[in-house]
Amino acid sequence: MSSSGVVASSAPQEAAWNAGAVAPLELVRDGIWTVGIPMPPGPTPGGRIPCTLASVVADDAGGVHVVDPGSGSDENLGILTEAIAAAGHRLDQVRSIIVTHLHHDHLGLAERLRSATGALIVLHRAEQAALDRLAADRSNGAAERTRLTAWGVPVERHPEILTLVGRSATPVSLQADVLVDDAQLLDVPGRRMRAVHTPGHTPGHLSLVDDDARLVFTGDHVSPVLHPGLGLGGDDGDNPVLQYQRSLRRLIELGVDEAVPGHGFRFAGLAQRCAEHARHHQQRTDEVLDALAVSPGASIFEIASRLTWSAGWEKLTGFSLRSALQQTAMHVDAVRTGSA
Repeated sequence: MSSSGVVASSAPQEAAWNAGAVAPLELVRDGIWTVGIPMPPGPTPGGRIPCTLASVVADDAGGVHVVDPGSGSDENLGILTEAIAAAGHRLDQVRSIIVTHLHHDHLGLAERLRSATGALIVLHRAEQAALDRLAADRSNGAAERTRLTAWGVPVERHPEILTLVGRSATPVSLQADVLVDDAQLLDVPGRRMRAVHTPGHTPGHLSLVDDDARLVFTGDHVSPVLHPGLGLGGDDGDNPVLQYQRSLRRLIELGVDEAVPGHGFRFAGLAQRCAEHARHHQQRTDEVLDALAVSPGASIFEIASRLTWSAGWEKLTGFSLRSALQQTAMHVDAVRTGSA
């Protein structure tokens, strides 16, 4: 049983998570395996995450499909290659690389894997558009300075955030071979794998449902161990808080109980976990609503300073401060537009 109340359906993955270790290769269903792909070193919001859970899916035509291959490195390509071999397949059988979203720990290995196999990279159409926007905006320090001023961030705090400009958690020039839309069946012969557009974490985040296996691949949309950050793929003109709440309802409506997330462990109780994520973000919205009731004209920085942060407001610096301000701004917008 995880701290969230959902039930782990993979004891090895849960044990690996609790030990801070990389999850081993594991058979999930007939023709479906998962394996942990190590995360790159460095700080991770919310604590150290040991790996991304990549999935290997065999089709009925002799092909193999990889969901979220993981972070890009030669070492990780070797780990994934060994996992595919241990599952009884070869690298030259990989037909598609299906990626839930644009973050490097999910997409980073895709280009190496495509070069090694000739497989097609599959993204949701909105995620490719988000990648293209990020590439165009990558080094726009002037826009970030204007944003910090509008948020009411004290001038002396600007430098620690502005040093982040130009750093990217995504391969900014990648172009997918196949762009899919919501409800589209993927080209996985013998399997009914459907695309479910679940924006919020990023604009084009993709979840996958295997109707016959009764399994949902949730990427970073739903996790048994973490509450996902929102709006982490650029601005598509829609509020990520509202997108995320709508997307959670979409997954609940699928009526599928078991999930393979991008991090943590396979678990049962998908609808329950979706409801917990929804309550978590609604609590943040309610906090913002209370702060605005006391000080309607308060800046984003002032509101953020009055909210509850797990690390404590005083300890937020650099990336974590920038993330807290962005999350606050999204919730403020949801409240002020009357949609939350």
